[in-house]
Amino acid sequence: MAGVAAALLLGGCTSPDHAAVSRPDARVVAAAITEEGLRARLEELAEATGAADGFRSVGSPGYDAAAALVERELAAAGWSVHSDRHEDMAFVDDRRSSLAVEGQVFGVDDVRPLILAPGGDVTGPVVSLVPSAADVTGRGCRASEYGAIPSAAIVLVGPGDCLRREQVIAAQQAGAAAFVAVSHEASPGVVLRPTLLDPRGLAIPAAAVSQRAAKALLEAAAARGTAHLVTTARSEQVPSRTVLAELEGSRDGPVVMLGAHLDSVIDGPGVNDNASGVAGLLEVARALRGAHPQATVRLAFWSGEELGLHGSLRYVSALSPAEKQAIVVYANVDMIASPNGFAGVYDEANAAAGSSNATRLLIAAVRRNGGAPVPVDLHNGSDHYGFVEAGVVTAGVFSGSMDPVTPEQAAGSGVAAGQPADRCYHQPCDDLSNVDLGVGRVLVAGLADFTVQVANSPELLKP
Repeated sequence: MAGVAAALLLGGCTSPDHAAVSRPDARVVAAAITEEGLRARLEELAEATGAADGFRSVGSPGYDAAAALVERELAAAGWSVHSDRHEDMAFVDDRRSSLAVEGQVFGVDDVRPLILAPGGDVTGPVVSLVPSAADVTGRGCRASEYGAIPSAAIVLVGPGDCLRREQVIAAQQAGAAAFVAVSHEASPGVVLRPTLLDPRGLAIPAAAVSQRAAKALLEAAAARGTAHLVTTARSEQVPSRTVLAELEGSRDGPVVMLGAHLDSVIDGPGVNDNASGVAGLLEVARALRGAHPQATVRLAFWSGEELGLHGSLRYVSALSPAEKQAIVVYANVDMIASPNGFAGVYDEANAAAGSSNATRLLIAAVRRNGGAPVPVDLHNGSDHYGFVEAGVVTAGVFSGSMDPVTPEQAAGSGVAAGQPADRCYHQPCDDLSNVDLGVGRVLVAGLADFTVQVANSPELLKP
């Protein structure tokens, strides 16, 4: 893969006269981004996904159909297209999981295995690290926090100060036979299941439950009762691919890179998360057709983000030091049309040096295109993480997720404070009705404006 990246970086030069004639104008390119164009791309992606199996998780027919569509669209827009084909880990949920608690029986609407957790069948006493049904903040990040738990225990754990994967491993080490995650962020009737990132090292079944099932488990724990948990899931290696495309610049070396994850969760069609980002990049590609900026513009449509940033981490790990240095900025595009969303621009505390300049330029570009930009810190929670770790300057746009919108975020966008930006996050209702293409257009137009500015003058991002 590093060899491919090197080949993509070393584009041939054209004459200065040609570069001057075809160098894009940031205002013209931004103006070419429309709600109608974004909707057309979203409808194409939704049709490709729906005609397959209704979602775009890695290894699914829906993912393959969407990747093929993206490749065709980019080639039609005149970009050089290459797909990084590789083996990735896929998660298969047979949707036969169940939970029985003191006479109450819950099915797949209330209990689902965590992503990449093994399946299992456990009957045992319920032990809670959750203080009460009203307060589901937990601990569970270290084996010592579980104490002396009984044999075959099913442990119920709220969010801690670590990853869910670390909690599951700590529970294993403490002797638990099964793990159940409870989330205070989940609305009634919703089961939010995080990824455990890697199936290796996981030996016990782990599941997420609805508020209704969590209440029954908490009551059982208080009464020293038992439960029976069955999860049906498996992880397997499957062929996958990240789609890459380039628009060659007039100068050897500098690269402006944009990326969006192509996969969805297995629980929904993923229109806002993240067909919206994919549609945004496809519209940028169409708007830049025939352009010839100084820097090469590279687009990436990542595989495996929902499983643990697999595609982007693979890509960055294969870059040589020179290839990393050539990327003057990586801008991430993940969830940009949330129905109660806002014009968020990445401003992360631990970003690589120089990222503040990118943030400043992107905020100005979003504002020029009709938005009221709000700085956001995603704490490396998307595909820019690998680039941050590699010391690459990062930026990005975001319209909000399942967290309640703050008054500051709501002020400029006219949306409801205190309500989630996207109620359908990782749910079946994340369909074509679950988007605000007004905020989507603002963010994509601002991104296009920013991209052209930096591609025409890469020195803008110098400290």
